[in-house]
Amino acid sequence: MADPTTDSQAAPADATSTTASPAVASPSPAATPAANPAPTPTPTEPAASTEADATKTGDANTKPAEPAKEVVYEFKLPDGVEMKGELLDELKTTAKELGLTQEQAQRVADLGAKQAQGFAAQLVAQQKTMTDEWAQQTTTDKEIGGDALSENLGVAKKALDSFGSPALKTLLNQSGLGNHPEVVRFMVKAGKAISEDGKLVTGSAAQADRANVPIENRLYPNQK
Repeated sequence: MADPTTDSQAAPADATSTTASPAVASPSPAATPAANPAPTPTPTEPAASTEADATKTGDANTKPAEPAKEVVYEFKLPDGVEMKGELLDELKTTAKELGLTQEQAQRVADLGAKQAQGFAAQLVAQQKTMTDEWAQQTTTDKEIGGDALSENLGVAKKALDSFGSPALKTLLNQSGLGNHPEVVRFMVKAGKAISEDGKLVTGSAAQADRANVPIENRLYPNQK
């Protein structure tokens, strides 16, 4: 009969030998050094600015542009046309703001002078038309015109010579107001007031010639 202890002791021995044999461990991936490590990137220098490149590559002989000189405007105007004071200052200021050259500014001044001459001519024409109408009204007025016109103009002249100054005569003549029927009427009444019998005694030759002389020339013979 076999000894039971012999078999029972043998089995643990085998088990012990099995567990005691260390397992072959696989190498850890983390511990394994990389075969070909990645190269460390080299830092790059910042690109030079475009302005710096332009300065370096530009022509060394190029000089900076000089500032434009300020134009001192002087205007030549036709005879009889004046431009001064605030109007002239305004023209110069506007020309400067627009950056006009002297030639361009002169063209603007010439246009303004042409317009001024046109306006003046229109005023003269309008004044002449108006004074001619006044003279016609005086000539046909029922009280001072008609057949009694020559005599009444003589009376009016006497009043003007007696009370009117040279400056008043110039004003009435240049403005044309001396032709206005109401002005003539006033002078006729004033002249009659200073006459002895209300009538002005004149020579027959002068009376005959009065009809052919314009009203303003009869009242202001010394005025041009």
